[in-house]
Amino acid sequence: MEKYYTPIILFIVFTAIVIGYDYIERKKREREIYLHIKENFGKVHSEKFKGPIDGIYNRLGGNLTDITYNDLNLDEIIKEMNHCASQMGIEYFYYRIRNLILNSSILQEMQNKRNMYKDKEKDIRNIQFALSNVGYFKENVLGLIEEDVEIEKGLEIATKIFSFTLLYIIVAIIFLKNKAAIVSLLLIATNVYIYKEFNKKTLGKLNALIKIKNIIFVADKLTKSNDVIFGEELSELRSILKEIKPLKSTLRSFGYFTGNPQLDFAETYKNILFLSEARKYSNSQKYFKIYKEDIKKLYYLLGKIDAEIAIISISKAYDTKDAIFSDNIRGIDLYNPLLKSAVPNDLNLNKSILLTGSNASGKSTYLRTCGINAVFALSFGIFFGESLEIEPVIITSAIDISDSITKNLSYFMAESKAIGEMIKNDEKKLILLDEIFRGTNTIDRISAATATLEFLSKNNYVIAATHDIELTVLLEDDFKNMHFEEHIIDGDINFDYILKEGPARTRNAIAILENLRYPNTITKKARDIAITMEEK
Repeated sequence: MEKYYTPIILFIVFTAIVIGYDYIERKKREREIYLHIKENFGKVHSEKFKGPIDGIYNRLGGNLTDITYNDLNLDEIIKEMNHCASQMGIEYFYYRIRNLILNSSILQEMQNKRNMYKDKEKDIRNIQFALSNVGYFKENVLGLIEEDVEIEKGLEIATKIFSFTLLYIIVAIIFLKNKAAIVSLLLIATNVYIYKEFNKKTLGKLNALIKIKNIIFVADKLTKSNDVIFGEELSELRSILKEIKPLKSTLRSFGYFTGNPQLDFAETYKNILFLSEARKYSNSQKYFKIYKEDIKKLYYLLGKIDAEIAIISISKAYDTKDAIFSDNIRGIDLYNPLLKSAVPNDLNLNKSILLTGSNASGKSTYLRTCGINAVFALSFGIFFGESLEIEPVIITSAIDISDSITKNLSYFMAESKAIGEMIKNDEKKLILLDEIFRGTNTIDRISAATATLEFLSKNNYVIAATHDIELTVLLEDDFKNMHFEEHIIDGDINFDYILKEGPARTRNAIAILENLRYPNTITKKARDIAITMEEK
């Protein structure tokens, strides 16, 4: 009988080594993550994320349009300024950017709560570390709890039968002698097949289920803390966890995946050997119907906590300040955080602004700077600059809507539709426009732009950039003229990107052609024609 002990002991030792190695590597990874959080908190950096980030937004909706989101390069903002530690956090961060808060009291309350605990950095980092145990994932976790996936009865039965594979292997070693190795390999191969087939039949939702387990148990860990920060959110988490206790018990045996194949080897090995996740899948499915809304709330709450911590870190990294909410929009030294050497500029919308200036002088950048700061002020209560006073209003734009051309719309038609939506919506708005109606002839463009901008400025804050100098005269009663300018020194064009009062007096298109060494016959004639047109 002793000769049978050796392979059994070897198998048990191998399993113990796998589990022990997994434990050591996980502890090592935890130390690395905590050190990473400690070193990067409050510093300019961005965490990499994978997969779609619109899960929460798709379910809760928002008031910032796709056009405005793209116009303001907010996808780049998220890529360059992601300080979240989890998938829930980045999804909530995205949702918050896409759903502006239009209530001053709520915005001020948000600022007050953040200011109460923003200096408790160690406690905040501990919470972020706990959330990092969920991390980022591609699985559609919210989709799992919303859809039913039917599992074939035969596959369910096979899963239950082969969940005892370890016992079968031990029996095979004892009774089948030399054939035990072949039988053991066949049993493990069968489990691998069942595990993969289960994943395929559930459309990959088995992995999503494991993520839900991680989310629930991280939430449970957070609620056991005595920290006073996020007290309201943690109290709500406790209520939800109490409600979904049966689901929590069902998922208790589920493992924890990091997304790192090397670290997850032991967990995968265990899943294949015992088929525990596949076995519990059907049981957990019935609880999703019962607790669907509770799980969503838990997901949103963890995302809210993570995103709020990210904002504290961003605020420290960029030295942001709290916005003031009033019935006006004005700011001092506002800048675009995406630009490394951004030139700050002021904003005063006591009257709508008509912005003129040469090519590449800074008009579009200024529009985006105003828009990004307004979005951050109405999403998180912070901004990038010296001071910002803002009325909570919808933000909308038509700066670069070239994406619409792929939908078989001409530029003019796409832009006209976007501006038409602004006209239909009678809510007060901050409107950002660049080269309005640029896709049509000069006479129609100037006349349509004059009438449209005059109409929009009556009940909204408007900043409109244009090359049409005629508009500076036609709209001088409704808009104040501001401009950017360039200086040509020794044939080179230089920009200072500083906003100045009044309409632009300079142009640089012909100078650019000269710098590109266009023939003198072209540039000279162009200048002569320009002088003649100015005189007329």
